[in-house]
Amino acid sequence: MPLGFVDRTSEKGLVYFGWVPQMEILAHSSVGGSLFHSGWGSVIETLQFGHCLVVLPFMYNQPLNARLLVKKGLAAEVKRNEDGSLSREEIAKTLRLAMVEEEGEHLRSNARKAAAVFGDHKLHQDHYIGAFVDYLKNNVAN
Repeated sequence: MPLGFVDRTSEKGLVYFGWVPQMEILAHSSVGGSLFHSGWGSVIETLQFGHCLVVLPFMYNQPLNARLLVKKGLAAEVKRNEDGSLSREEIAKTLRLAMVEEEGEHLRSNARKAAAVFGDHKLHQDHYIGAFVDYLKNNVAN
């Protein structure tokens, strides 16, 4: 552990090292949002709890997912420097926008609205999955 780490974090809550119970943490009421790579699994997990998204895409489908989420008003993307690098100032600025500032309220509101769909397990299980299974039974040759 870096020198002074415990001193700097002792009054700020719990800091986990290694594996953590992800869904329990996301479900906690003190979570204001999520900074992540914008992989689709993480998008679903975060939106089902109505948390605001701050995206930092790196590769594969992540940039496309990030652009879609920003366009739909569900996420703020951390801006990169001209050489593609990141700055701590820009990350902090984007986090503040998404989770604290008045200007980011539309992101927080849209995320809460999205939770009604992404967090409705009965809707997914009974409707979407059921319809998909019926489609496979009726339209796919043995």
